[in-house]
Amino acid sequence: MTGADLTSAEYYKKATSFWNYPEVPYGAALREMIRPSDVVADIGCGIGVVSCFLAGISRQVIAIDKDKAALNVLREDIKRLGIKNIEVVHANWPDVQTADWDVAVAFYHHRFGYTTEQVDTLRRKTRRSGIMVNQGVRPREGFYESLGSLFGITNNPDSCVGSCYVRGRLEQAGFAVTCDDVFHDFGQPVDTVEDAVRYAMRQLKLHESDRPRLEGIVLDHVEYVNGQMVLPIKRFNCLLRFYQQAA
Repeated sequence: MTGADLTSAEYYKKATSFWNYPEVPYGAALREMIRPSDVVADIGCGIGVVSCFLAGISRQVIAIDKDKAALNVLREDIKRLGIKNIEVVHANWPDVQTADWDVAVAFYHHRFGYTTEQVDTLRRKTRRSGIMVNQGVRPREGFYESLGSLFGITNNPDSCVGSCYVRGRLEQAGFAVTCDDVFHDFGQPVDTVEDAVRYAMRQLKLHESDRPRLEGIVLDHVEYVNGQMVLPIKRFNCLLRFYQQAA
């Protein structure tokens, strides 16, 4: 398969495979929290990369997302990989009609615990604990920022204010909460200069008239990791863990 054939989901899965994500950097934290007998809710699961990982360390995964196209990608992967313990649920959080779960997981679900309804649903349906990952205090760094600035693209980075707000809401609801900073590389592997240009064009939403200039400078913005050409992305994330407390 050439770069020209890759969808956004396929590019993403290529990156997760290259970086062994989410095992790196979250595997230890997830295994510490999740028992083999647990039911785990993956809230805002997207195409289900994390869901498939969770299926290997838990009894059942409830994969929840509002994006039908993303869930179709997950269903195809479940069938291809022969995974039997993922329930795919098309729903707009927190309006979910599922069984309760032991552990809730949310990776980059920015409105995961913002409202009273969301937090009350978490408190009601989560038997033991949960884990959330969002961008931390330090903005991500990488090709998007370095190349984007050359084409007049201003990046308005989010900060950990979202995670901090959710932490406050969860603590008000009676959860015990901890927060840790986590760094990891998550650059996009590309196979050729043409592939790098194609991917950067898509991500930066450049016009075709920008292509000649991009072709001339793109190699100044790549890294080589174990011989693989990578458009770099450095993530600086907040790992928030929350726990039900005994009454």
